[in-house]
Amino acid sequence: MSRIPFFFRLDVQLLISAAAAFAAGALLYMFLSMGAYEILESRSASQKIQKERSDGCFERLQDYVSDAGLEISGMESLADWAENEDRVLVTVYEGDEAVYQNTDLTVGKDFPKAFSYGLRFRDGTAEVMLFCTPEIRGYVAADFACGFLAIMAALWILYTFIRRKVRYIGLLESELQILKGGDLDYAVTVKGKDELASLAAEIDNMRRAIRDRRAREEQAVKANRDLVTAMSHDLRTPLTSLLGYTDILALSAAEESRLSDQQKQYIRAIRDKGRRIKELSDQLFEYFLVFGKEKEDLDFQQVNGIEFLGQVVEESLFDMESEGFSIERSSDEISCTLMADIPSVRRVFGNIFSNLSKYADKASPVQVSYRQTMSSLTICFRNRAAVSAMKTESSGIGLKTCERIMEAHGGRFRHSLKDGMFEAELEFPVK
Repeated sequence: MSRIPFFFRLDVQLLISAAAAFAAGALLYMFLSMGAYEILESRSASQKIQKERSDGCFERLQDYVSDAGLEISGMESLADWAENEDRVLVTVYEGDEAVYQNTDLTVGKDFPKAFSYGLRFRDGTAEVMLFCTPEIRGYVAADFACGFLAIMAALWILYTFIRRKVRYIGLLESELQILKGGDLDYAVTVKGKDELASLAAEIDNMRRAIRDRRAREEQAVKANRDLVTAMSHDLRTPLTSLLGYTDILALSAAEESRLSDQQKQYIRAIRDKGRRIKELSDQLFEYFLVFGKEKEDLDFQQVNGIEFLGQVVEESLFDMESEGFSIERSSDEISCTLMADIPSVRRVFGNIFSNLSKYADKASPVQVSYRQTMSSLTICFRNRAAVSAMKTESSGIGLKTCERIMEAHGGRFRHSLKDGMFEAELEFPVK
């Protein structure tokens, strides 16, 4: 059975909450309106209030009769006055006979809620019975006020529900930002038993799974690094002895000439392969040493650009010149400051100059250029590879080590080998 989508369940919950809020509002309206009607009816039943209303109505009637100069015989003219009055029953008596009434309902002299007055006409006085019914405006105002309060109460209940959900969503967002920052030990708050709480629980389960997997990966990386470090150390010790023995054997053979050319060739091959294995073990050891460090483990220092190039690059270039290489330099005016971890940067240039010494063609110049911009210092090496280097297979471990170190410095390392030309470019951010 497929599960109901989360947002559909949340919409249903919102609809249920809205229905419950407005049902509560409807009940509140019923209770408020019943109370308001009882108050209005109690006021209408008050003899004092009814008398005040009737007295006011009679004063208006008497003014109308006096201003119009009506006579008892011209009683029909009272209809104009009665039309302008709201909810008033009028019956005029001449003696015991009702001579005028504004509705079909006759307000008798014995009607308990009617009040009797002497209405003066131009030709005499007649008795008038007045009954003022309660004004409907009070009930309309009561309905409006009760309805407004009921709607506001329903909206407040719905707002409280939504606000609680929104605050919880905001809390989950802030906690996700903490997890995004890398603090996987921070527990996600699980509050309630609804869909949001279920989502928070799933996020917390995912957090624990990622934390545990990261811990296992770190343990595996550490175990691999320890293994490679130990193997590199164990390999270098017998390899050093092996290389020493082959050097002694080659030297003895050269002095005594007791070995054939083929045997000498075998000794040279053993010596070259042994040195190659030693170089690979050293590079492997260095690779895991670099990759075992985080950026926070590096000791960054502020260095002057000119001094940096002089001590780290130019000294090695002078050594290459003494070995017979030709160096062509080009440079901008360098006036920048760098943040660098000197030991790891020396390891980068050590790899580059080692490759140049082993694989560069001495017949072609090694081109070195320094370029400075507002944001970076770029050092580029370009040389033609020797024919023997084109046939040599390389593991690329040294180049990967350079990439890792430059990334830790916030810079970039690019290299390429095309048409026999090798190019390496290092870009350092300037402060």
